[in-house]
Amino acid sequence: MFGKKEQDNSDPTTWRVTEKDELKEVDKIRDRLDSDEIVHVMAKQSRTKPGGAVIGTPNTVFATDKRIIIRNPTMLGMRENIEDYSYEKLTNIKLEKGLFSSTLVITAPGMGTAARNGLATGGIAWGRGEDGMIDAIPKDKAEMILKLVRLKMEAHRTGKNTTQQSYGDDPLKILKVRYAKGEISKEEYEEMKSALE
Repeated sequence: MFGKKEQDNSDPTTWRVTEKDELKEVDKIRDRLDSDEIVHVMAKQSRTKPGGAVIGTPNTVFATDKRIIIRNPTMLGMRENIEDYSYEKLTNIKLEKGLFSSTLVITAPGMGTAARNGLATGGIAWGRGEDGMIDAIPKDKAEMILKLVRLKMEAHRTGKNTTQQSYGDDPLKILKVRYAKGEISKEEYEEMKSALE
């Protein structure tokens, strides 16, 4: 497409949120992100598709390099509940494909309770049972989140960092990869490189 940089879909760790509308959503949680945290995929619940937020404000799911973040705005956006779950604490993620959209079902200890706290605080509860469930996610974004989260869960389960897994313990090689992926700026790269030499 014109004006849009195509991403390499084979490696989820290279994905970045780059579109203007997506960056506006990331700005809503910017104060919750770590300074070095990268948002790889963002998906907003549909207002028009079955299961979407027809009356209220749609939920948004962010998959970063460290965790999954769910923003649940309530009272037409005047209040919000933001929950995050590190990949090491997730026990399962699955995708339920519908005709027009998909549902992400995420499982982590205590998630079912957190998803229902919304009623006591004036929010809208989301999820079912012990799962966090978000309906009406665009199919392509749901697939991307599923792929990234599974990769991160596997890395934590096996105790391997994906960058270190590929390049061993050589800090200079890891630094070069981080720079090439856009995780650090040229200035940061040069500063860290000189510190290593």
